[in-house]
Amino acid sequence: MVSTSVPTEHQGGNIGLGLCFGVPSGLAGKVWMGQQSAFQFAFGSPLGQMNSLAASADLVLEFRPINIEGNDYAIPIHLGGGFKFNADFTVEGSLILLGPRVPIGATVFIRDLPIDLHVEIAPAVILIEEGGWTVDGQIGIRYYF
Repeated sequence: MVSTSVPTEHQGGNIGLGLCFGVPSGLAGKVWMGQQSAFQFAFGSPLGQMNSLAASADLVLEFRPINIEGNDYAIPIHLGGGFKFNADFTVEGSLILLGPRVPIGATVFIRDLPIDLHVEIAPAVILIEEGGWTVDGQIGIRYYF
């Protein structure tokens, strides 16, 4: 059961869905599990790459080191861990990349609106198909209900 004790920095409920641009570009979601933690995910394709799929899923901890006067805005910082998945169907055959990632980002909440604006980077280690590492980046907006 998801807790109803979610951050008071925004209107709406504890589930946010919206759009994201970057890696991946497409659908972005966040489910708050309390004041300090959330599950976030994204699904789509890497920006500008046709015939590719990308997805990520992370558990993040939320920190609030930035205080804004008047409390009209809040900017929590998040850090967590999760996994990334990329499937590229443009090469001969297909290429699947899978590995752990560490998302680091910030969210801007406007107290009177049920939305957030978010930005993050996520270094990742590729363990399946092709060894190596990569850094994903993403910006987006989510609506909470």
